[in-house]
Amino acid sequence: MGCKRYWGCIVVVLSLGCGSDGARSGPALEARPETQTCLADSSEMPRLLSETACFADLQELEPGPDLIPYEVNSALWTDGAFKPRYMVVPPSQQISIRNDGTWEFPEGSILIKTFGFEFEVGDPASRRAVETRFMVLRASEWEFTTYRWNDEGTDGERLDDELLTVTYTLDDHGELRDIDYLFPDQDACVTCHGAGVSRVLGPKTAQLNRDHDYDGLVENQLVAMAEIGLFSTDTEIDPSALPRMANPQKLQGSLEHQARAYFDANCAHCHQPAGWASESSDLDLRYETPLASTRLCDPMQFPGWEGVPRTAPGDPASSGVLQRFLLDDALRMPSLGSSTVDLSGAQLIADWIEQLETCP
Repeated sequence: MGCKRYWGCIVVVLSLGCGSDGARSGPALEARPETQTCLADSSEMPRLLSETACFADLQELEPGPDLIPYEVNSALWTDGAFKPRYMVVPPSQQISIRNDGTWEFPEGSILIKTFGFEFEVGDPASRRAVETRFMVLRASEWEFTTYRWNDEGTDGERLDDELLTVTYTLDDHGELRDIDYLFPDQDACVTCHGAGVSRVLGPKTAQLNRDHDYDGLVENQLVAMAEIGLFSTDTEIDPSALPRMANPQKLQGSLEHQARAYFDANCAHCHQPAGWASESSDLDLRYETPLASTRLCDPMQFPGWEGVPRTAPGDPASSGVLQRFLLDDALRMPSLGSSTVDLSGAQLIADWIEQLETCP
């Protein structure tokens, strides 16, 4: 793919030429290889990450030829970790886009996400990966596997369905800060992702409708993917006409849309009709759900919090959803995936509640 270090229903007609300033011209992604390299020789996940053959240079996290990089508009908070993401779609296979904007991947598809930290905060040279997760679609079921990287940053070893917490210490401008990092087991993965073929969380149209820097060429991700035939539809659609989720991290979109995007990424995997929390909570925090239908304006149902308004317009301190974000114990939300409070995310929700005049 000519890529350097990576930290960090559509066909579109697009003409790309050579820029007069010498900037790289398209297409943004190279043609998909005819032969798959990543996990091509194994029906089971190898013991070592290096044995997956998914990375051209594992220590530099340089992707192999069939890894397609992508970013999301609204990312899940994971204690400030950087998270490069990739997908692999088998040669000659395509993604189908459902009417609701979710994506249906073909058999054999692979989603890969690496997690890591700047161990000296503010110094990119101190970045080190700690975990790489795989989702592989086999026999109509997504299978979950995680690899824990060694402290030298040279390789990762498969964790065999083991729920493990490891404390990593970061130097935050002279102040030492511990991250109790959770390596999930199968139950933890299924809690958020569910079972079957439908619970891919990040890759969907509204999340991926954004620009990406393809080694010097900035292009809309949906355009770039359509150019290499990744989608099954032959409909020509301009990405500007497609759903696009707000980006809370970059403060893109209205305050309401940023808040709703934050809820979608951090809460909606459990809090929706098909989610893990649906039996105990009636919340539906998906981005596309109208505010009046989210039940964010109703009293809380959680034991000990009964009657507390989930959202009190103009009064963040009295709003239960915000207070759950700010807890530092087992009752904090989200309940999985992080050990520290997302102060920026909490401030976003507080600002949104502050400007609310009414709650439908």
